[in-house]
Amino acid sequence: MKKRFVLFMIAMLICSTLCACGGKTATSGDTGQNTVSRQNTDRIVSSEGGNLQLLSNRYGDSACNTENGYYYLTVEITKLRDGSYGTHLMYMDFASGREIYLCSTAGCKHDSLDCPSVFSYDDFPLYSTLLFVFGDDLYILSREEDDDGSVFQENVNMGNDGSSVESRPAVLYRANLDGTERKKIYTFDASLTLEDVIIGNDTGIYVITKKLSSDKEGDQTYTTSSERKLMFLDIGSLSLSEICSMDFDDNISWKVIGCRQNDFLLCGTDFGREISRDETWNDDLYKELYKNSFEVYALLNRDGGKPKEIIKLPNRYYNSVKLLGDNLYLSSGENQNIEVLDIKTGEKKTLCTLPQNLIMDTMGDTLCCRNWNLSEDPAWYFVDTQSGEITRTPLVILCNGWSVDFRGETEKDVLFIYDYDATDHHDGSYEVHQCKHALISKDDLFAGKDNYRTIEMVGPGR
Repeated sequence: MKKRFVLFMIAMLICSTLCACGGKTATSGDTGQNTVSRQNTDRIVSSEGGNLQLLSNRYGDSACNTENGYYYLTVEITKLRDGSYGTHLMYMDFASGREIYLCSTAGCKHDSLDCPSVFSYDDFPLYSTLLFVFGDDLYILSREEDDDGSVFQENVNMGNDGSSVESRPAVLYRANLDGTERKKIYTFDASLTLEDVIIGNDTGIYVITKKLSSDKEGDQTYTTSSERKLMFLDIGSLSLSEICSMDFDDNISWKVIGCRQNDFLLCGTDFGREISRDETWNDDLYKELYKNSFEVYALLNRDGGKPKEIIKLPNRYYNSVKLLGDNLYLSSGENQNIEVLDIKTGEKKTLCTLPQNLIMDTMGDTLCCRNWNLSEDPAWYFVDTQSGEITRTPLVILCNGWSVDFRGETEKDVLFIYDYDATDHHDGSYEVHQCKHALISKDDLFAGKDNYRTIEMVGPGR
């Protein structure tokens, strides 16, 4: 269906990459409710505080890391002592090289909701719950899956044509970094769905909210969104303010894919006109329209104005883009170049030439690249943005030769999956029982060395 096609194209375009109005403050009857008061009167509370930084996990996991360790929520459902079900919050300590359940209670079996590592399956949806560290606290955003753009054959949650989609409200929790004292601090309005990007500054977090509705045709139900807004939640006062609408009357559905200093990096598809519902949901029509469209990248200043276009790339070729500071790094399936665009001066030049020029990630000042045909070449290639020098790592998953998966980054090290405990089905597929993690220094990784330190695992690693 259309969403599968769009997701594939977007994966090729941005590959795991990341205003204009005054502040309308929400009340408990408006867009949220403050469930725990924690006012800090010694601090200036404003959405203007500090440079923007991406807080949500850029690899799409319910996970986050600090310089000291890595947190993740398991996707395995465990039956608890009282008969209910839950998942676990795990922690990999980088200094000791050991993984633990995030619980310090001696003798705890981690099988009840009294344990700080146990998360109720009913309250924390799998895959869509987000973790992030803000200041000296761990935050957990419980949210339903964002089904915007989905097509369902049948779904008991869907109503009639044009009806709103019912869901549980998104809830923000705060805990100590050791997992203790987890408390619900803010509940969003139940009519709102939150997108999966969280960007913060010194005083709070930015999120995108929207309302979902269903449209039924025959035995299929289509989910669409409206009233998309950029919102700011002040962590000190726990007040939610509207920054601006994400509808700029340009027929482009903008997504926030990153940030720099005081700007959000936006990406959207420009078809040159508004496309109809039939064109949107008809696979063949949409594919043809998409091939003749452009992917537009723009900056949105948090102080006001409209998106300022940086570059427009034709979608007849696969493209990849990453932002580092004032430079936008670009590549295309049309050629083997990696180009750099200075967004201040508009100057564009070629950084290097590399057949494997799909820019998948960044680490510090280094671009992490792959072959456009991911199954053809499992290796990672690294490009130094200062010199254009290219290196390649020999690291692959030990049991099957697949590409290693990066999961976290510190100032000097990278956390990655180096092997699986898995059952080989001998048809090209594997049933993975455990993802085995390791740390490697950036110097060794970029130099092509395999000098990594394994983590002693006790959990599933995902």
